[in-house]
Parts: sequence; C-alpha cells; structure tokens
Amino acid sequence: MEHERGSETREGIAEALALGASLLARHLARGTSLTTRAVLARLDEDGPAWLTVLAAAAGTSQPAMTQLVGRLEREGLVSRLVDPDDGRATLVAITAAGRALRTELRQSQNERLAELLGTLSPHDEVTLSLAMRVALPILQQLTHRAAEHPLPQPALGPLSAGNQRRPEG
Repeated sequence: MEHERGSETREGIAEALALGASLLARHLARGTSLTTRAVLARLDEDGPAWLTVLAAAAGTSQPAMTQLVGRLEREGLVSRLVDPDDGRATLVAITAAGRALRTELRQSQNERLAELLGTLSPHDEVTLSLAMRVALPILQQLTHRAAEHPLPQPALGPLSAGNQRRPEG
C-alpha cells in the first residue's frame, strides 16, 4: 500500500511539474525555446563554456547544440572564442545582445505571469504562493542533483564517446 501511495504521489508531482513546464514553454517563453533560454542563462551565470559542456547541461546532443549555437551566433547573441588553455578548442560566450535578450525575456515572462496570476481568486493566489514557498527549495535541490548527474547521451556511433570528451574545436 505504501509503495502505491508513493507511486501516486510521484505521478502527481510529475504531472504538476509537466504542467508548469508546459505553462512556461507554451504561454510564457515568447517563442524562445527552453534550450535557448537555458544556454543563455548558463553562459550568463557561469561564463564561457565548451559546446560539449553546453550540450550535456541542456541534455541535448552535440550536433543539436552545434546547430543552436550557430543560430545564436548568427543572431549576435553568443560568440565563439579561442580557449586560452587550448588554442585548438573554442569556447562559447554570451554577448551584450544575448544578456539584453535574456533580461527582456525574463521581464516579459514575469509580466505575463503577473497577468495570469491576476486572474486567480485572492484565495487561490495565496494558496499557490504558499505552495511555491514550500516547493522552491525542493525544486532547487532537485535541479542541483539533476545537474550533478545528467542523463547519459545516446551513442551516435563509434566516435561519439570521444566526441563527448573533447571540446569542440
């Protein structure tokens, strides 16, 4: 019985998180993919990074991240730099335009969310606020653990393991 209750609890948590992610992706992100937002955030908060590190952090393949970084570079949101520790490798860095877009996206998201929260009854808004105060530190803990232990990327061929270890050049 306890196993069933734990399973139901976990399913309920998963459903709530999926609904929150859907709200963010479909109604708050303003046409910008979550991966784009995550890459810009990672570069803004942690500084320049290898493409392989960005792919692992975003949970995407290296070819997909290469394509995304190329698009962001064409849009002037990121730039590629020579790695000072290894002249053969390149790092990806956020530009001033990338930082400005990130700030604009956060502001737009917060404004839209405030509009949506304004449609709730005062009781529902207070209830949601209390739930978020409890959930926030737990979600931060889960996010930290997920970042420490990312899902392994599927092998794309015999060279894929080597490609994941070496920085993009």
